[in-house]
Amino acid sequence: MKNYTDTHFHLLSMKEKDIDITNLNIKYGMDIGTDIHDIEKRKELISLFPNIKYSIGAGPWSLSYNENIDYLTTEIKKDILSNTPSFIGEIGLDYFHKYSTRENQIDLFIKQLILANELNLPVVIHNRDANIDTIEALEKIKVKKGGIIHCFSADEDFLSRALDLGFYISFAGNITYKKNTNLQEIIKKVPLDRLLLETDSPYLTPVPERSKLNTPEKIAYTYDFVSKILNINLDTLIETVLKNFKTLLER
Repeated sequence: MKNYTDTHFHLLSMKEKDIDITNLNIKYGMDIGTDIHDIEKRKELISLFPNIKYSIGAGPWSLSYNENIDYLTTEIKKDILSNTPSFIGEIGLDYFHKYSTRENQIDLFIKQLILANELNLPVVIHNRDANIDTIEALEKIKVKKGGIIHCFSADEDFLSRALDLGFYISFAGNITYKKNTNLQEIIKKVPLDRLLLETDSPYLTPVPERSKLNTPEKIAYTYDFVSKILNINLDTLIETVLKNFKTLLER
């Protein structure tokens, strides 16, 4: 297997879906946090893969059971100070799911962007059906270390503004879906030195494995698909994504 970099996967979610974590072949990438204190459950899983990085953050779904935003932010800060993650995330806005009010989602998002600057960390951004509020928040609180727009699904205006802010743009397995011609065109507008790829395992399994649970090994299909639509050598694409991820980590 080639040395693919998978910049976004969820070991804990994979385990909860009965995927055998011990048999995963993960060369390099990042395990992503989603909630307060989930790092305590993730530590043992992360330790199985000495080369991977990890993030800590509270996404908008955290508001579905606790709308005390100051509490959520304080607990995330405690988790970060106790564990030394490489990123804060995934954080952001999700208007597809009604986790809470838009105001609450934005408040939690903004407070973690401020925390990223306080702790000098980059961020991993979740954006679903919230293009305008997401990019406006990022322009309001400019994250010094930048970060990743995870599972990119926005438009060209969002892309341009995110690039201007120094963000890297990551595409997941859904770019391989036949209906997602918009993503297949947008990726061509991303500078190669800002491009990242991910699985978002156990979600968004790429074609031809779409009906199955996703794992980091399946990122090979996404790399192959992207190399063809960008007309770039596969090995060059692998080297490019690895270099981009390391560059972001070393900022």
